[in-house]
Amino acid sequence: MFASIHLAGGPYALVQTYAWAGMLVSYSKEDGLLKGAKETFSGEKPCALCCKIAEAKKSDSDSKSHELPVSPTVKLLKEMLPSSPLALSPPRFTEAPKVMFPGTNLSVETRAFAPPVPPPRRAA
Repeated sequence: MFASIHLAGGPYALVQTYAWAGMLVSYSKEDGLLKGAKETFSGEKPCALCCKIAEAKKSDSDSKSHELPVSPTVKLLKEMLPSSPLALSPPRFTEAPKVMFPGTNLSVETRAFAPPVPPPRRAA
């Protein structure tokens, strides 16, 4: 649950939801629920809390650099990566060993020919 809140915008999303709920209630008292919802989510009449949230988001985005902060974990992961590119070669082809069962002599040559006797015919 906390991860989804963080992905949705963190504390700003929670405060924005609170602001929308307050706006919806106040605008619906005057003109009804449908018109109150339109005014709430149109963005034309933001409340004071919505304006403060927008300012806070803007100041956060301005203060943060575009690069991600480097943590010790990231440094460790970078050290684990190879410094030069890896070159992989395809696997070598080797023939599979012949499988022989005790008491049988079924080589490939004997199985490749047709049976020496025609199949039995049905009695009429």
